[in-house]
Amino acid sequence: MKFTADNYKSGFLVDEELMAGITDSENPGHFVGYVVRHTTGETLGAHEYSNLFEAIRAINDIPRSWEFESVKRCGGGNCGNGKCGAGGGCGKGAS
Repeated sequence: MKFTADNYKSGFLVDEELMAGITDSENPGHFVGYVVRHTTGETLGAHEYSNLFEAIRAINDIPRSWEFESVKRCGGGNCGNGKCGAGGGCGKGAS
């Protein structure tokens, strides 16, 4: 899965070694794309972009086997029409 304009605030892209994300910059209307080594906390790179779509493209173009890791959990309306599952995840029909 890759970042989109709808999900970039909802999680990170991760693999066995790295984590990538996009956050709002201190400069209004700008965004910072970053990559960290999640095993050490080391920042490998960060760059400010003048618009969201440049930041999304830059992160999505990194040739990694990314998985999207959501920071939103079940409950509080985060599941939409789904129900909370045993592991706290969301899924239709889970109890």
